[in-house]
Amino acid sequence: LAHIRLVAAKSANQDLQKYYTALDRALMKFHEMKMEEINKLIRDYWTATYKGVDIETIEIRADIETTATRRSHNYRLVMKHKTEAHMDMRGRCSAGQKVLAALVVRLALAESFCHNCGVLALDEPTSNLDHANIDGFTEALSRIVKERAKSGFQLIIISHDDDFIEKLAKDTEVEQYWRVSKDQDAKSQIRSHLVTTIG
Repeated sequence: LAHIRLVAAKSANQDLQKYYTALDRALMKFHEMKMEEINKLIRDYWTATYKGVDIETIEIRADIETTATRRSHNYRLVMKHKTEAHMDMRGRCSAGQKVLAALVVRLALAESFCHNCGVLALDEPTSNLDHANIDGFTEALSRIVKERAKSGFQLIIISHDDDFIEKLAKDTEVEQYWRVSKDQDAKSQIRSHLVTTIG
């Protein structure tokens, strides 16, 4: 009886190891596929929004570190420069490029992981962006809104940039927006306004 238990335990351990190996391979394959999907979205959004001539594309690179007990991923954002190979963006970009890269990555992650999520919220997304990149970013947001319009998608933008809000509203055929302000008693109030009154 003891021998049967020993054989059964060894067999169970071998099976568990096989299942662990299969699951690990499946997770690595899923990670690889998801990174390809995210990077494709990042490239598409970057190409559509960035109006500079120095950076062709950006992407997320995952460096894998494996120890005897665990595996970890270290992610970094790299850019494909017109004249050079891929380089880390950290320490090599303007404030506007950093902001645009962060927005592009957020949009790609939201598109990839939250495709059925009905809300995307952005707070002051045009900070540090020049006019050309604001226009490109507006076009990318408009495309997302139009693609998801039938699914009840909502885009929430918090911004002081009236020109950006007006252009986005016109591109997405929005008729009204909400403005938060203080009343005479310094209490916050929110009111609906027609887009035609922006300014």
